[in-house]
Amino acid sequence: MSLRIFLTSLTALLISFTSGWSETIPKYDRDLFGGWADFDKDCQNTRHELLQELSTSTFTLNDRQCRVLRGRWYDPYTDQFFTESKDVDIDHLVPLFYAWKRGAHTWKFDERRKFANDTRNLFAVEKRTNREKSASGPTEWLPPNISFRCQYIVRFQRIVKLYNLIQDPPEARAIAKLQEYYC
Repeated sequence: MSLRIFLTSLTALLISFTSGWSETIPKYDRDLFGGWADFDKDCQNTRHELLQELSTSTFTLNDRQCRVLRGRWYDPYTDQFFTESKDVDIDHLVPLFYAWKRGAHTWKFDERRKFANDTRNLFAVEKRTNREKSASGPTEWLPPNISFRCQYIVRFQRIVKLYNLIQDPPEARAIAKLQEYYC
């Protein structure tokens, strides 16, 4: 199937998908997910613990040993390496707002906090690329690194399933078509 025909088919599915949103979902507030947690009370929150774990070389902490300043991180979205922690974001593979619209609005605070800090759902990625992605799912955004798209879609759907998030049938079909195309 050509990419043009594929994208035309996908666009038709998305039009039917986006027209069916329920108006009963409460207004989103990122604070309802609690932010980065320091579960073990060592002054290093999830972001900085993950930066240490994902660094492919020795990392440098600040004077208080609470924040990672430098290391070496591979961004699978762009297929690039970064050495300054200020240049990377920790991305929620399945974005918080995406999850909110698909069921997280019904969760208790502890479940939302767990989701927001679940390392299976987190990647160190270039800031600009993360912000381009924003709260998008695979039907609206895919990593610029084409060789990572299959893995991105598969991992995304694994998190959706793990947390029992609800995708409308047209969205699920569109994602399945993307997976078929890239995998």
